[in-house]
Amino acid sequence: MKLEIELIPESTMTINLRQQMSSYRWRQLSRQIQQQDQYTCQICRRTKGLEIDKLHCHEVWDFDKENGIQRLIGLQSLCFQCHMIKHIGFAEMNGWIEKYQLVEHFCRVNRVTAADYAVHFHEAVQLWIARNRIDWIVELGEYADYENCTRESE
Repeated sequence: MKLEIELIPESTMTINLRQQMSSYRWRQLSRQIQQQDQYTCQICRRTKGLEIDKLHCHEVWDFDKENGIQRLIGLQSLCFQCHMIKHIGFAEMNGWIEKYQLVEHFCRVNRVTAADYAVHFHEAVQLWIARNRIDWIVELGEYADYENCTRESE
């Protein structure tokens, strides 16, 4: 599937690159990633300015369950809908978008049915439950230097 749900473990939900940086520096980095991605959502391929108003910068994580390491392996530009599907629990909790809109977008992008979405959602939740049993160490990988662009005055 092109678009998948990625539920972050509870223990690391607030430990990420964005939280380590000032808002100014995060926006600067986000613009750099958008330019690198040619202002296109890297999943559904919609383009900023033509089909969508805004792109979000999404952190891509790898989970090494053997060693308990959650490693940042990339950043990518995503449209609002694709980004909210990645973090569907967070999106629903905050009421940012109706679930039916996310399901429709998921089905359209992946060319699947709502039943397929339900199976994928269930699998994502099961994976999240399993990941919550691990005491993760978060590594920012090659992005660790950005962490030093601290949250000082914005």
